Amino acid sequence: MRLTKKAQALIAVGLVVGCLFGYAVFSSLDQKRTLALLVADGTSDDVARIWTQAALEEGVQLEVVSASQFLRARHSEQNRYAGIVVPDTIHQRASNYLTDTLRSYVKNGGKLMLVFDALTYDLNGAYSESSARLSDVIGVDYAMYEKFGKEVVRTRPVIGTADSVMQIGIPPGRTEIQQPVTLGTTKFDRWMTTYRYKELQYPLFQTGTVAEGTKVILLTPESQVVAAKHTYGKGNALFVNLPLGLLKNSTDGLLLHSFLRYFSDEFVGLPRLLSAPDGIGGLILNIHVDNGSAIKSLDTLQKMGIFEQGPYSIHFTAGPDVNQIGDGFGMDAAHNKITQKWIRYLQARGHAIGNHGGWIHNYFGTNINESNRTDYEKFLVLNNDTMQAVTGKAITEYSAPIGNQPDWVTNWIGKHGMETYYTTSNLGMGPTRKFRDGVLVDKLTWSIPITPFGRIASFEEAMFAKQPAGPMSEWLVALTNFVADNKTIRQIYCHPIGVPYYRESMNSLLYTARILNERHQFKWRTMTEVARFMTRREGVQWQLTEQTGRLELDARHTSSLAEMTWRIPARLCGDLRITHGTGSLTRERSGWQVTAGNVRRLTISCTQPTEEKKQSTVAQH
Repeated sequence: MRLTKKAQALIAVGLVVGCLFGYAVFSSLDQKRTLALLVADGTSDDVARIWTQAALEEGVQLEVVSASQFLRARHSEQNRYAGIVVPDTIHQRASNYLTDTLRSYVKNGGKLMLVFDALTYDLNGAYSESSARLSDVIGVDYAMYEKFGKEVVRTRPVIGTADSVMQIGIPPGRTEIQQPVTLGTTKFDRWMTTYRYKELQYPLFQTGTVAEGTKVILLTPESQVVAAKHTYGKGNALFVNLPLGLLKNSTDGLLLHSFLRYFSDEFVGLPRLLSAPDGIGGLILNIHVDNGSAIKSLDTLQKMGIFEQGPYSIHFTAGPDVNQIGDGFGMDAAHNKITQKWIRYLQARGHAIGNHGGWIHNYFGTNINESNRTDYEKFLVLNNDTMQAVTGKAITEYSAPIGNQPDWVTNWIGKHGMETYYTTSNLGMGPTRKFRDGVLVDKLTWSIPITPFGRIASFEEAMFAKQPAGPMSEWLVALTNFVADNKTIRQIYCHPIGVPYYRESMNSLLYTARILNERHQFKWRTMTEVARFMTRREGVQWQLTEQTGRLELDARHTSSLAEMTWRIPARLCGDLRITHGTGSLTRERSGWQVTAGNVRRLTISCTQPTEEKKQSTVAQH
């Protein structure tokens, strides 16, 4: 068929436009700066979501890339990834071609985070003969099946140093000082602990030879490597010998979040969207008021001046009973005028009033399970209806009596207007969407974990454990400084009855909080305030691109970017300025902090420091 000149012209224009569009897409991809989550071909978004949700919550830019996508890309396209994360569990098998390509990527200056069993099998599902194929890159021999057989993986305690747990971002209370282990001249004495359990052990590979120059970050009592960083060629590798994704899937996500943030911040040096409003760290004090005798304790707390600070999240079990139906030991919020007066007083002072379970604290908390919703749902209804009647407002917060919260309760509170709840899972973390058995549990709510003090978490537990006041004071002061320094949110909890036994500790907490608040480094937060911020923060779309010697961070939100704050490392940016929208810039020792104004779009531009300047900045920090 012969084409007319007009048709030929239209096709030519179309080809030009198509080429330009293709170039624009390629150019955009080539300029984008992000981390890559390298997954096996065929990995679904749902499976990878544990990692992408963690990145979203930590404010880390993470793009899912399949092995075949990575291998098909040209060298220049591979290098656009500022760092590559290879996750445990979901990417065990790999070809030699992939491991060799990653070796070249690091050797030529790339950053790699290799997690536990990632790439330890060949395509037939077999271990390498001696050790994992990338042992040379990470500087540690591991996955040595020939040597250890079925004992190739074992469970052991995990120990860090004072510096390493601080750098990774493990909050005070999740480690305690115990018998030291010495490696070279370094003393490891910060043992990972957890709430209520005597000993905490993690699954990990037994390790062998550690290459010269490898910096061990965490180890076991036998000095086997749990985490280490190693320089390979022009690049660097971070090895985490723990199943981070599997742990997160089992409601212990602290280490996944901590290492992902550490890799992005310190190892790679990328901007991060902070998880605290206006970039000001804070604590949530969650007070559980669950029986009639707590009224006298509330009076004591008032005389101590505790309610002068805040706001706090204060939750009530509203029924007339505590241990069993008819015992009369409860708050009886529906009829007791003194109880009602306290609730309204606290509400008037700006504290958030919430539900502490279902009507009869001990009876409800002890007996509910996944199969008896029919018998116990009515107690949730009674508590919620009563508290709404007393406060005149919808209740938006929940805490489970005795920490017992079946999934049906989580679903119920989400469908009845509650936006957040306290939890004893994912201990030491900030607000999170919880996963369990591969399923996202929190579709309507935010869980906010408590941060424990080793095996205890509240003043009354400390009292029963005969814990001296001194260490409690040190922990609370350290935790308050931790959230201020890291610009993050953590939660602690107590019952009114326990506080008077630790007046000194509470006064130390309040004094530290007041001083830091006066410096604009700390704020008390309520659970609802934090949950609403995190929900709005999930809607922020942002990316970092490179444009001829300059970097541009472009952020957008359909309603407002107000309170959204980015941390930008000094080694990444110099001469930083806002080129679109409004906000505030603060120069800090380690970089920049940029907080958006009440705008829907914010664009930040900066020059990239020279390599000499980068090295100088890295050396200083």
